[in-house]
Amino acid sequence: MNYLLGVCLVATLAAGIRPSVIAESEGIPGPAKQKGISVELPVTANATPMPDADQLDALIVSITDDGIVYVGVNQIDPAALVETVKDALSNRKEKKLYIKADARASYSNVIRVIDAVHTSGVEALNLLTAQRESPQPGTLVSPKGIHVWLVRDCPQAQR
Repeated sequence: MNYLLGVCLVATLAAGIRPSVIAESEGIPGPAKQKGISVELPVTANATPMPDADQLDALIVSITDDGIVYVGVNQIDPAALVETVKDALSNRKEKKLYIKADARASYSNVIRVIDAVHTSGVEALNLLTAQRESPQPGTLVSPKGIHVWLVRDCPQAQR
């Protein structure tokens, strides 16, 4: 009886593993995902879709709950952020930047990053957020966020 149970278990496991092994061996591509730093995003209700944030070449600055700043997956000294972002934007057509700030990060740390990237030539600054609706497990969710208007870009502020 134990032998039959063991055979059934092995057959079940083999059937569950087999499709992924076949897909990898046949070179079936999965969706390319942006690598990044995991943070707990603040939850919003009225964010807009920002699918470009998932592109492999998207410029993302992350701020962790303890104030550590990353450009992509590389930790960076906040003092070097302006030059790093300038260099990253210098050869791009769109001067777009996304900020992933942990919901527990201090307001001053987030503002410090926004001020730094403001002087680096960013034309479109976006804060990525989490959404209230919960997706089905295993589904990919397109990033959403809020566009940040910088004072230099706001017509009302230039009066």
